[in-house]
Amino acid sequence: MDMSAILTAAKRANAAYLMQEADSRAAFEALGDTWIAMYQNASHQAVLSACPNGETHLSISGTRASAFKFLDVFADMSLEPAPVSGGTVTRGVVEGVQEMWNWVFAVIPSNEVVNVAGHSLGGARTHLTPVYLPLHQIGTLASFEAPKFAQADFYASHAEALAGMACVLNGSDLWASWPWRNVEWNARPLAQHYWLLDDSGAFMMIDGNEWGGGADADDHDITRVIARLEAAVRGTQ
Repeated sequence: MDMSAILTAAKRANAAYLMQEADSRAAFEALGDTWIAMYQNASHQAVLSACPNGETHLSISGTRASAFKFLDVFADMSLEPAPVSGGTVTRGVVEGVQEMWNWVFAVIPSNEVVNVAGHSLGGARTHLTPVYLPLHQIGTLASFEAPKFAQADFYASHAEALAGMACVLNGSDLWASWPWRNVEWNARPLAQHYWLLDDSGAFMMIDGNEWGGGADADDHDITRVIARLEAAVRGTQ
């Protein structure tokens, strides 16, 4: 993905937080997409949309704490191990994701290529895509500020499927550093990460496991990520 495509994926991930269908539809249409459908329950939210070239996009919401969706918060904080195809992840991140994918293929053809993006908890659930989707149906993947939720065996098993994923970390993000000082849940995808440094648009490409983490909760705001990606796009034009 080039930087402009990563920026658009971030805007989709931001729009996926909108709770009301009319607001969600308007936000995706403002990005040039055709809004298809929304999936929503106590601990999951996602939107299917199609862009003008016919590509299908699944945008997964992160933690909806401001809407008092406390099961999202519990999913973020849960560190109970759960086995999945290829390794081990936290139960909170994977619980209910199969049902979300069942919905996806009840709405679109089961052989469709799907492009997936998400922020925070939604970014972590983007990493799970190869558990539910065969390699030939995985399109672009974009993860923004995902916390650490998988063990290294998961990423080693799915290295091919996740190799091209755009992983974005921002500044000194507190919540992408979760769980803090934990030795069991400390792995990140093997793909290189875009580390957004500041509002100038400066960024570095780093190994995700080399990122030092941070203590700034404001750096976890997807709107700050979008602003810095916009500056980065301007800097590469």
